[in-house]
Amino acid sequence: MGFIGNINGFLGYMYHIRGNVEKAKIYYKKGMDKDMTNPSYKLAYGVILLKSGEFKDARDVFRDVLLNREYKEQIRYMGKMNLSLAYWKLGEIDTAIEMLKELHQKYRNSRIYGALGYLLIEKGDMKEALDYNLEALDYDDEDPVVLDNLGQTYYRMGRIDEAKKYFLKAESIKDDQAATLYHLGCIYQQEGDNDKAKEKFLKALDCNINPLTTISREDIERKLAELDSNQ
Repeated sequence: MGFIGNINGFLGYMYHIRGNVEKAKIYYKKGMDKDMTNPSYKLAYGVILLKSGEFKDARDVFRDVLLNREYKEQIRYMGKMNLSLAYWKLGEIDTAIEMLKELHQKYRNSRIYGALGYLLIEKGDMKEALDYNLEALDYDDEDPVVLDNLGQTYYRMGRIDEAKKYFLKAESIKDDQAATLYHLGCIYQQEGDNDKAKEKFLKALDCNINPLTTISREDIERKLAELDSNQ
């Protein structure tokens, strides 16, 4: 069974790297049904499910990876990391934060800082979010997600000038983060510079937005409608 499952997983991976996500999902699913054992295929399938908004299925795939003691520690780490994102999107933010904090105790990398930093903002404890995101900045002050998280923290605290500084730095490093562009647009709108605000919102709409993106197309379109209605 595992052999047939892995053959399907391999076919799914081939379609995946060529950008045919829907075809890849078909073969990955067949692979799971046939006892696919290769963890790389499982992780790849789970990521597709996350980005497709199929969070329950993604949770099940990543949980399967995490609980398999035969897999290497790094593989299980990646499973747990992605599993936390599935729990977040399923509304279980406390579980997601707890998992990321456990990972943080053992690992230090920008991906954990980025994910946990954002979820602490979403949780709403701005003191904890600020402390953690400042720690993340000390770890890597050139990571655009870390910079965006700090910008969002200050933005929600009403410290707009500080927020703008970090959003601008994040944009200078990676100019296609929808959340960064959205928040810059909001700040320019508040400053009365509607032309710059519109420029940022339109640019945000051109970004790769999927169910894991922290800003939705509807959020951006709503802001553009506000600008149009005030002209």
